[in-house]
Amino acid sequence: MPFSAIGKSSLYTIEAKTADYRMTYLDNNKLFTNRGAAGAVVFTLPPTADISSGWNATVFTCVLDQNVTVQSNTADTMTTFNDLAADSIAWSTLSERAGASAKFTWDGTGWLTQLFTEETATVTVAT
Repeated sequence: MPFSAIGKSSLYTIEAKTADYRMTYLDNNKLFTNRGAAGAVVFTLPPTADISSGWNATVFTCVLDQNVTVQSNTADTMTTFNDLAADSIAWSTLSERAGASAKFTWDGTGWLTQLFTEETATVTVAT
């Protein structure tokens, strides 16, 4: 199907971040990568007072040799695999970083975190 038939509004906006980045309400429905990063990148989710329920963003790790962490704002909890009140998740195990990703959705109460991994991937959850 040609691009004109799909329409731009149905496509993700993709942004590569090579340094720490604090997300805002304007980042809704974006896909972030660490493509081109020379060091670890920390993504901070936006202040929940600034967003509506349903706001979401996805983070995808593209650089094998660099850690990626996604952290919530102060007192905002993340629900993720085996943890109902996480503060952050990180991809930091050397052989399990490239291609790992997660989607973060604000439901009005907390961050719903969907981990997307291939085979076995170690994700560090901090509370």
